[in-house]
Amino acid sequence: MILYLMRHGQTDWNTLGKLQGKTDTQLNEVGVQQIHEASLKLKDEQIETIYASDLKRAKKSADIASNVLDLPVHYTKRLREMCFGKAEGMKKNDIQAVFPYIDQAFNDINNPERYAIAYPEGETVGEVQQRFMKLVNKLYEEGRSKVLLVTHGMLIRIFAETCLKKTIRLENGSVLRVVFDEKSKKFKSPKILF
Repeated sequence: MILYLMRHGQTDWNTLGKLQGKTDTQLNEVGVQQIHEASLKLKDEQIETIYASDLKRAKKSADIASNVLDLPVHYTKRLREMCFGKAEGMKKNDIQAVFPYIDQAFNDINNPERYAIAYPEGETVGEVQQRFMKLVNKLYEEGRSKVLLVTHGMLIRIFAETCLKKTIRLENGSVLRVVFDEKSKKFKSPKILF
């Protein structure tokens, strides 16, 4: 099974450097253009279906991809961005000042506490990874071969760090392709397509 993980297009909060999380922001004009161009680049990949987060910025991105690729979209909460709780709407410097311990632990891939720590009223890395893998297992059991997942930057980063053991930060409208190896039951061959 091949997964194409697309980060939604740009929002105004992206340009302001604000942490979005589950806050339901919209794509801006640049974001719409980014996704249109990304979708055109995926036309030759023979993707069979699209799954997307149900948050507005990902939903709009998936709708654009659906129109360009002429594919159905299935919306799911499992692809939602990590909930950052009280940190949502804050900029990086403010987060570091208000939640220094959480921010440091959260961004240290070698810190075992990272998987259980959360911003106040937010989700843990472990919870995000668990809900994402439930969807991946469902797709695998259904016998899917090539699926576009329209989702969010932190969810993709968490997936990469836990399953691929590398930090990957995608820009808005970028796509990471990974292969799920049926024999080893592991992801391999990660490649940022654009």
